[in-house]
Amino acid sequence: MSRRSTIGIITLLTLGIALLVMAALIEDGNNRDVTVDSNPAIVELVPPRGDEVIHQATVGLILAPGWSGELVHIGGTVIPIDQQQVQSALNSILFRPGEGLVLEALPPQDVCTTARYWPVQTPDRTASIDWCFRVNG
Repeated sequence: MSRRSTIGIITLLTLGIALLVMAALIEDGNNRDVTVDSNPAIVELVPPRGDEVIHQATVGLILAPGWSGELVHIGGTVIPIDQQQVQSALNSILFRPGEGLVLEALPPQDVCTTARYWPVQTPDRTASIDWCFRVNG
């Protein structure tokens, strides 16, 4: 094999490897949340981690069948259980800010939320999840 052919093959191999690395690093547009995808209890965070929402957005989570839960806080504000919309048939725990509630509006900033969840069969085995999103002013 000639030196010219060897250089051509090495160049093509290097280019091919570079393209594979770039393809692996480029985001595929699928905003999968590994923390949620790998968690058998949680179907969806509302809003999803990293989303931008308005100040009246609903916050909460959708759980898999056989799980229950509650919101602990939104942006450091404890959310009373009687202000949470717990819909057992939909396995959802939601809070929407409004007049007369502990939060009348979400603050225009990065807001972090914590929810606690547990298997219905063993409510003493709790776990929690934290996520953050941005509220536009």
